[in-house]
Amino acid sequence: MTYGPETRIRLPERGFSRKALETLSADRGEPKWVLERRYEGWNHYQELEAPFWRRTDVGKLKWEELIPYAPPQAALDGLEALPPKLHDALAAYGKRAGLLLQRDSASVHLDLAEEVRSQGVIWTDMHTAVRDHPDLVAKFFMQEAVPVTTDKYAALHAAFWSGGTFLYVPKNVTVDLPFVSVLWQEMPQLAVFPPTLLVADRGSQVTLVSDLLSMGCDGCPNTYVGGVTELYLGAAARVRFVSAQDLGKQVYDLRSQTALLERDSYLEWLTVALGGRVSRSTQHSVLRGPGAEAVVTGLYLPDGRQHIAFDTLQDHVAAGCTSDLLYQGALLGKSRSVYEGTIRAWPDAQKTNAYQSNRNLLLSKKARADSLPRLEIEANDLRCTHGATVSQVDDQQVFYLMSRGIPRADAVRLIVEGFFQPSLDRLPKTLEGLRGRLVEAIAEKLWE
Repeated sequence: MTYGPETRIRLPERGFSRKALETLSADRGEPKWVLERRYEGWNHYQELEAPFWRRTDVGKLKWEELIPYAPPQAALDGLEALPPKLHDALAAYGKRAGLLLQRDSASVHLDLAEEVRSQGVIWTDMHTAVRDHPDLVAKFFMQEAVPVTTDKYAALHAAFWSGGTFLYVPKNVTVDLPFVSVLWQEMPQLAVFPPTLLVADRGSQVTLVSDLLSMGCDGCPNTYVGGVTELYLGAAARVRFVSAQDLGKQVYDLRSQTALLERDSYLEWLTVALGGRVSRSTQHSVLRGPGAEAVVTGLYLPDGRQHIAFDTLQDHVAAGCTSDLLYQGALLGKSRSVYEGTIRAWPDAQKTNAYQSNRNLLLSKKARADSLPRLEIEANDLRCTHGATVSQVDDQQVFYLMSRGIPRADAVRLIVEGFFQPSLDRLPKTLEGLRGRLVEAIAEKLWE
């Protein structure tokens, strides 16, 4: 399933323009209000300056050479035709309530268990959601969690989004099996803008997995992923969200992700970052209802010259909320990680309990990890703590394992797996397959 001369796909002109936006909307048969929203995004994109990040540089990406979107491809005849990498990814999640596959810019497969459908759950791509559920999309999409004015790249997403995932879980509905959304990117120099919108109504329970993958050569021209993720948790809703990416080393990955938590809601958020040339994501948890709780976990493993950056925010707006964040990374080669994390407590956020930890393990003398945790506190009755560590593999530990007959490479692997154990322990039993996939990814990177 690769692109070549035989596919004869008519591609839009390179670069981003108002004309390309209009053609994209027309090709998808979108209603007028969606086109107006795209115009709004385009106008803000032209007006806004690119954000300045002191430790992350995307200046080498040639925006004018990117293809703004790819035409839809034919639907899959069956999952048997998927590449082995995709089969391996799907196997990690076991049984599913629903599956959505997106190839480049458009959905190519969708299924939903009939039992779940009968409970009123909506599971589809965003283009279908716009057509069949316009009121829900208009109310939530890029309005409050990640507004179109967030920054220049979010505005570009608002103008050129394509494909994407929409999940709505009605009041008091519990879905035990996960929903899995997978995007795989094949076309060189393509810009992909996949939105993810989850609305969990009052008292509902659901798990959503979002996986980004690349196929093809790492030596291809640069491509781009610019995603927006919005999670809305109603009162007493319980949501588990897994965001994983294993993109090629030619991919620039810039994403904005925000979760809004109402009263007594509970969020488990796991982020896994393995690939990409430059990968930077903002991940904001806004606890705006009393009693809300967020458990946020991140795991990253860059190598070569990869650059992975995170900007996290535990935003305590209401009283009596809890947040617990743990981000762990092991760095190889000449890679670099940047973690910037903030715990913010507003004046009404009394009885806040917030914790933030970033731990880094350097596996190369040329790797670098920057960790910048900070607190912004305006309440006076709370508990907020944070910490950061950057260390290297302990030679004494390696020597001890080697003295027991374990080869050095295996000894280092065991130490790295042990380092990541606190993050892996946060995985629920229903995602044991994902644990195995992550352990394999660690081993593969160490053996390269």
